[in-house]
Amino acid sequence: MRYKTVPGLNNASIFSTDGDKMTAAVVQTARELVREGAQLIACNCGYSIRYQQAVRDAVDVPVFLSPLLLAPFLEMMLPSNQALGIIVANKPALTQDMLEASGLRADIGRRVVVVGLEDTPVFAPSYVRPEGDLDVGGCQTDLVNTAVALQKERPDVGMLLLECGDLPPYAHAIQQATQIPVFDFTSMVEFFVRGLVRKPFTGLI
Repeated sequence: MRYKTVPGLNNASIFSTDGDKMTAAVVQTARELVREGAQLIACNCGYSIRYQQAVRDAVDVPVFLSPLLLAPFLEMMLPSNQALGIIVANKPALTQDMLEASGLRADIGRRVVVVGLEDTPVFAPSYVRPEGDLDVGGCQTDLVNTAVALQKERPDVGMLLLECGDLPPYAHAIQQATQIPVFDFTSMVEFFVRGLVRKPFTGLI
């Protein structure tokens, strides 16, 4: 496991109008990781989907920059009368072109519903802005309340996808509250790693 920070990339700059500069920085960081032996490139911010194609074109290893890449796969798995719910850190920042970059059809309609955390009392100040200290318990409450509210509004939601790389610690609590499958950043990485390092078959999962 290797970690690198992209110089200048933060909550503000990821949506900067100077896209070429940030794309070049993300690509350079990915190339450095590959030179150090990385067999997969991932990123902790779901909105990094905007760099997916550029990084994919620049390196010779698989690239998963956003959990949003799971969205088309999960949507195709669901029965025709169900929808995929996506919980994102900041809904106004999620643009249609980001969803399309993940592989979702432009005419997806009610098959996908997105809900944001930008107005939550604890998570938003901790992660979206950010300011103050991290209150893990409060964040978990925000996530659970958001998921439950979505489920009440849209009882047809059959799966949940967590966009933000900071959300996996709360996935268990969300699933306990909603009783539906929950996927996130770690689901994507674990899927690839299981294919990269296969173990002898024993007949057991």
